[in-house]
Amino acid sequence: MQTWTQAGLKSINSIHNLPPPPPTKRPLIRYTPPGPPPIDQKHQTLTLYTITPIPESQLEDLREELFLELVKFDITGRIYLAKDGVNLHVCTPVQHAESLRLSLQTLVLDRFGKGPDGAIWNVSCDQPGERVFRKLKVAVKKQLVVDGRLDQWAIGDSEAPLYLEPEEFHKRLDQVGDKSLLIDMRNHFENEVGTFKTAVKMDCTTFKENMDLLDELLEGRDKSKEVLMVCTGGIRCSVSGRYLKQKGFEDVKMLKGGITSYGRYVKSKPEIKSHFVGKNFTFDGRRGERITEDVISSCHQCSTPHDNITNCANTRCHALFIQCPTCSQKWNNTCGPECHHAVETGCGPAITKPYDYHTQVRPGSLLTTEVSKAA
Repeated sequence: MQTWTQAGLKSINSIHNLPPPPPTKRPLIRYTPPGPPPIDQKHQTLTLYTITPIPESQLEDLREELFLELVKFDITGRIYLAKDGVNLHVCTPVQHAESLRLSLQTLVLDRFGKGPDGAIWNVSCDQPGERVFRKLKVAVKKQLVVDGRLDQWAIGDSEAPLYLEPEEFHKRLDQVGDKSLLIDMRNHFENEVGTFKTAVKMDCTTFKENMDLLDELLEGRDKSKEVLMVCTGGIRCSVSGRYLKQKGFEDVKMLKGGITSYGRYVKSKPEIKSHFVGKNFTFDGRRGERITEDVISSCHQCSTPHDNITNCANTRCHALFIQCPTCSQKWNNTCGPECHHAVETGCGPAITKPYDYHTQVRPGSLLTTEVSKAA
């Protein structure tokens, strides 16, 4: 079944000379492919972001153009547009990867430019495989990455940090060891399963919280000293690095392409020792790419060393947590007794409780407590 909204309706109405649908406030544009892909179909996951000014008056038209173009290639994923640029994370059938690149080049980069940071393309560390997004979603945002500082500074008026290619970044870490400040700009559930060995890990659940912690961490720091930054694909460091430059920090360096690009680098160089250990969390159906064989986390239910992240099968809960195969079988892919009962019977308080995103991403000790009580 195909799901069409605003852009598809507009196109259909124009064909039949019907009036356009009434406008709604920031309508979502979504497409759900009709059924599963062929069994032998291989998909490639890739990202692109560029920080470049896009006139607000053109954002809605760009959104519809991108949507209609990408639907043709059966592409799924998320695309966010803002006056600051484009942030894209999609999954494409391998045979359409080049068509996707050409379309993005024409519709975005040739039209609006790449900005001083350039266009940061990134391909998954994993080999092409299954489709990792169920839908295509294209949305217009107030900010490319929500930092909680909408009226306090402008990304376009700030200076970019220094981008280090993965090889340069690796050599820099070889040189400085733990003597330089290396900041992991990802959320707590991301850095729990994998991180750089000497990095400061941020205990946060949103980028806004991350930026608040960044201010606290660097309060009173000598602004001439080096600051190194890492994140998944680079965009959070591009934004936060610019923020630090605007605040007067002189020596801000970031890993270009993020942990994804570093993972590809170390996998291509088996003779070197990776500074990153564990998994790189991904915001798609895989929930992670393995960079090294190190397991630095434990099952949230039995404390066995493990690093596969899952969501509770009770969609009213959907807690994001680490669960080993034994606990997954025991609790039927749920986070504990209440949700297990809800999934097994279709009734109980857990089946109707209000969904809470913050509880989803930070279930805390609730998992272990509930499981211990039921044991």
